[in-house]
Amino acid sequence: MEHAAKRGNSVIVGRGSPHFLRDRQDTLRVFLYAPKETKVQRLLTRGKTQNEAEQLADSVDQERGEFVQKYFRVKWPARNLYHAMINTAIGDAAVVHMIQELIKAVDTTQS
Repeated sequence: MEHAAKRGNSVIVGRGSPHFLRDRQDTLRVFLYAPKETKVQRLLTRGKTQNEAEQLADSVDQERGEFVQKYFRVKWPARNLYHAMINTAIGDAAVVHMIQELIKAVDTTQS
């Protein structure tokens, strides 16, 4: 992660990334989340059954929480590490727009 961050603009997706990069002033850390119903609907459109989708929606978040607790000893998500938290139920285009505006805002404050 450090190597990618040093090389320049990149998107790093991962459970531990905000912890590894928290001291870097040149990062924008965004937490994306969605209500369970939205997650289930997305999984259904990707071919999962209703049961599979519901189980995945529950288990993935539980596994992420356990991972962060185990390796970083903090509750997931550690809200203080993020510049913003965005509910993706608003739609992909709106999420992209919000992140683009955040990038501009952070660039302005760091200049």
